[in-house]
Amino acid sequence: MSSADGTYFVSKTELLQWLNSTLDLDLTKIEQTASGAVACQLLDAMSPGSVALSKVDFNAVNDYDCINNYKILQAGFSKLNINKPIEVHKLIKARPLDNIEFMQWFKKFFDDRTGGEVLSYDPAARRAASKTGDIKGSKAAGKRTAGSVGVGGSTPLSSRPSASTSAPRRPVEKQLSRGLSSRASTVSDSGVAELSEQVAEMKLKVDNTERERDFYFDKLRDIELLCQMQGLKEVPVVKFFERILYAADDVEAKGVMLEVQNLYSAEASANGHGA
Repeated sequence: MSSADGTYFVSKTELLQWLNSTLDLDLTKIEQTASGAVACQLLDAMSPGSVALSKVDFNAVNDYDCINNYKILQAGFSKLNINKPIEVHKLIKARPLDNIEFMQWFKKFFDDRTGGEVLSYDPAARRAASKTGDIKGSKAAGKRTAGSVGVGGSTPLSSRPSASTSAPRRPVEKQLSRGLSSRASTVSDSGVAELSEQVAEMKLKVDNTERERDFYFDKLRDIELLCQMQGLKEVPVVKFFERILYAADDVEAKGVMLEVQNLYSAEASANGHGA
């Protein structure tokens, strides 16, 4: 993408204002879009139903969940015939420049598609129906929680008396507290050592899993780059590879595999019959 298309002249402040007003968010940094969830919702706002928003994780924190969001976004791009490479390995690192450039492109694309018109779209409601619900601690989520009324018109929890203003704790509660404290203090040194050993073992497993994940992700990224090469893009089998890479879930990926198997089985049978 070159600066000639005008997208690079959009400032970070303007981008944040656009994202927050369009999607009812309260982002303070462009890096907060690194998970891919915001981009998925922008596409959903432009073309409702083009992305599987119910599978998007707006609270993604690890690479696996972020990559899954980008797979859903890429599937939406493919569905709408949007020819835009997504440099996932750069974006998920949350480096400002990479994410600013991607959002600059998205704003121009969004404005071109919508003509700058205000959309009839409820972003908070759409996020609430996503994989993990609305962004934790978001402005929109806070509005719904603070102003909501319980079932049957009961008093909201936020307006009920707090524990600090209720009646003093009864003796039985104090006894229970003392009993729990006494039990906690009897934990033996050997028990602590055993727990520490278990934690160290689990940490080692996590480290090994992360290394293995990165190893296979790099391989998949290499395959993705090959699929985008001009000389290979039009090869029929490469298109199947790309569809499997961008499948939103295992069911979709297995469906592509079955389609390939049926296609080549039919060709093999035809060739055998002709022989």
